Amino acid sequence: MSRADNPRIPLNSIIFGFGPMLPLALAALGAWLLLPPWPMLAVRLAIIWGAMILIFVAGVRRGFGFGNPRASTGVEIATMLAYFVPAGLALVVPVGSIALVLLLVGYVLVPVLDTHAARAGNAPAHFAHLRWPQMAIAIVSVAALLLYVVRV
Repeated sequence: MSRADNPRIPLNSIIFGFGPMLPLALAALGAWLLLPPWPMLAVRLAIIWGAMILIFVAGVRRGFGFGNPRASTGVEIATMLAYFVPAGLALVVPVGSIALVLLLVGYVLVPVLDTHAARAGNAPAHFAHLRWPQMAIAIVSVAALLLYVVRV
């Protein structure tokens, strides 16, 4: 069985999958618990970090399509754009709440699309087990940041 077909989550996917979610969780805690001006700095840094991670995830999906002849090129390109476009827009919109909504949309799409793709052979099989718990951290963190921003 090839690594792409193995449903078991490899250690490096655990480390590099969950590790990058920690800054988002810490930013959400910082926004709610720290004294000004730190909360808004935490929000801005979380937007940058969250967009970088979502862009990376887009590249991972597109890279899998390049490396696996069974993967559908059309599906991989569409999925890459579904992750990349909201992340890129989040970096340039001037309003933090809009940026966070864009990131939230992207992070909700990842487990939905990657789980389906893993079952169809368009993503590594272990994504079916990794993406929901991994992205739950990002979704909750970005939602908490959004709640902070809209209540301020």
